[in-house]
Amino acid sequence: MNRKYIFLFLLTVGMMLLIGYAVYQWGMRQGMDMSKAVSEDISDTAKSTEDPSNWNIAEGEEATRRHMDAGIKAGDIDPVTGQKILFYQDPMVPGNKFETPGKSPYMDMMLVPVYKGSAGGESATDEPGVSINSRLQQNIGIRTALVTKQDIATQVTAVGAIAWNEREEVNVQARALGYVEKLFVKATLEQVNKGQPLLAIYVPDWVAVQEEFLALNNMQGEGLDELIAASIARMRQVGMSEAQIRQVKSTGRLQTQLIITAPIDGVVTELVAREGMTIS
Repeated sequence: MNRKYIFLFLLTVGMMLLIGYAVYQWGMRQGMDMSKAVSEDISDTAKSTEDPSNWNIAEGEEATRRHMDAGIKAGDIDPVTGQKILFYQDPMVPGNKFETPGKSPYMDMMLVPVYKGSAGGESATDEPGVSINSRLQQNIGIRTALVTKQDIATQVTAVGAIAWNEREEVNVQARALGYVEKLFVKATLEQVNKGQPLLAIYVPDWVAVQEEFLALNNMQGEGLDELIAASIARMRQVGMSEAQIRQVKSTGRLQTQLIITAPIDGVVTELVAREGMTIS
C-alpha cells in the first residue's frame, strides 16, 4: 500500500510540474508577442510624429500650451515631434531665448518652441548655416542660384520727388515799359539755352530818346558832344543795353524792340507774359 501511495504521489507531482512548465512556456510566448506589439506601436508612433519645421505661429503657440500642461521645458523631448526642445522664443522678437514655455513678454501672444534640427535651432550636423523650412520658402518666394564672382553695380532705385535748385533760379524781368509783341516760349517746363530769345517787347519810350540822339548825331556844330553824351545817358535810363546803343550809332535806325534772352541754361518754371500784354 505504501508503494502505491508513493507512486500516486510522484505521478501527481510530475503532472503538476509538467502543467507548470507548459503554463510557463505559454506565458513566455504571450510576453514576447506583447513586447513585439508594443515595439510596433512605438515604431508607428515615431513614424507618425509631426515635423515642427512646417508649423505656423498658431501651431507653435498650441505646442507651447501643450508643453505647459505637460510640464515640458527646454531640454526635454517633445512626445509629439520626437525632437529635443532647445528653447522658446517670440517669433516677432527672435533674438531672446527662454527656457520655459509661457506668454511672450513683448507681444500679446505665446512663445513658440525651437527644436534641434529645425530652422532657428541647431542643425543635425551642428554645422554653421541658414535653415528655412519649405513652407516659409514657398511663402516668401525664395529662389536659389549658383554662386558667381562679379562686380556689384552701385545703381540704386528709389522713390522720391524731383525739385530744381532754388539757389540757381533766375527771375527774368523787363527793365522798360512796353508791350509783348512776340513770345518765343509757349509753355512752362520748356527747356531753353543761354542766350536763346524768350520774348520781344515794343518799348515806346525808346523811340523819343533814339530820335533825339539821331537828330543830334546828324547835326554839325560846336558844343554837340555834351548834348550827344546826355542823349546816350537817357537811352541807358530807359533800359537800352550798350549793344543796342551801339547798333543805333552804327545803323542810324531806331531800335523799337527789346529782345529778352535766357541768362542761363535751364527750364521755364513759370510763364506770366502773353502776347499783347503790357510789361511794366
